[in-house]
Amino acid sequence: MNGGKTLRQPALLVGLALALSIVLSACGSTADHSVLPSGPATAASGLQAAIVASELLPGEQRFPVGILSQNTPVNDATVHIRAFLLISGSTAQFKSESDAPFRGAGLEGRGLYVAHLTFDAVGNWAAEITARRANGEEGVSRASFTVVANASVPAPGQPAPRSHNPTARDVSDVSYIDSGQPPDDMHQLSIADAIGQHRPTLVVFATPAFCQSRTCGPQVHAVQSVEPAYRDRMTFIHAEIYQNFKPDPSKKQFSTTVTEWRLQTEPWVFLIDSKGLIRTRFEAIADTDELKAAIDQLLAAP
Repeated sequence: MNGGKTLRQPALLVGLALALSIVLSACGSTADHSVLPSGPATAASGLQAAIVASELLPGEQRFPVGILSQNTPVNDATVHIRAFLLISGSTAQFKSESDAPFRGAGLEGRGLYVAHLTFDAVGNWAAEITARRANGEEGVSRASFTVVANASVPAPGQPAPRSHNPTARDVSDVSYIDSGQPPDDMHQLSIADAIGQHRPTLVVFATPAFCQSRTCGPQVHAVQSVEPAYRDRMTFIHAEIYQNFKPDPSKKQFSTTVTEWRLQTEPWVFLIDSKGLIRTRFEAIADTDELKAAIDQLLAAP
């Protein structure tokens, strides 16, 4: 990662209109789950879907998607997703399915539809995404994706990188390490310090001022909104994506912490246990309900 470049965004996060390039075709329903449905392309007036996750691993996975109506995101659809392992050509084996409710609590009008699907094999997969609105608008899209054997971004069960991200003590003004206006209060400890103190920790990687998707600010604010209820039991850290962005934003470079965590998209949220192991990760954007559930699970673990 070199200065002057921007992070690769999950499709939805560049703008949902661009994300539709990954939509392959519409699908009809079928009783034979061993064959992936096929059909004519979704009409331009129908609802269309885009997968947001950039990295999916074997096992149960959070599977976020965005839904568009005429290139505009919608948050009132009923969404169901079926996952197929591709065998050859259009032949596939049905593997998993889930409803995908909209998750937007505390995200200032942003949000995603989130399913939880189980992937039992690495390889090429396809998702059949059915979306319907109360006004009668609907659409069924098919999108391809890959399940990989090895995570490039630190994953649950792995040790969290012990990064020495800069803290408020390292700078004369916290605005040098936080592009938010105003900066938040989550710069008291480095990730390495929190792990060294055996503190359960939430780390949000986000750049409010430079986020292409405009979701970094809402994600940071969602984390801030849950922080007061948990700050006595765990540490909250905001790691800015860039460094050297002040006083001249044109000279910004990716932070050492982002490089150490091998991040290629933004924002991300990680939950780390008292042993320094990652327990949960959220790519793209997670609402306050998802965050609270994951934090409660983390703190309840022995």
